[in-house]
Amino acid sequence: MIRKLLTSVITILFLIGLSFGITYFTHTKFIDYSCFIGLAATAVIWFFTSKGDGFSTRRLDMSIQGSTGIRMEEKKFEFSPNIVFLTSVTYTIITTAALLFHYRSYF
Repeated sequence: MIRKLLTSVITILFLIGLSFGITYFTHTKFIDYSCFIGLAATAVIWFFTSKGDGFSTRRLDMSIQGSTGIRMEEKKFEFSPNIVFLTSVTYTIITTAALLFHYRSYF
């Protein structure tokens, strides 16, 4: 339990730090980039923690099969969300809601 909590806190601190870093260098507001940072981090975490036959795996298998003639075994796609992914999704949802609330007058 403590490890999951610590992992969540580290993930949130990393996402907030990354958002602050980008907003510092671009001289913009935190709210402008935090949603997109969360979305990008969620996509990267999903890509690197999923197993099986995704697009990149199939492309590599076809390349190997085309050059060597060896048929590659197909693997079933599977993804089991971990605490880092769930924390990143939560961060993305919260920052999206904050972004929509902040810019509600434009809608």
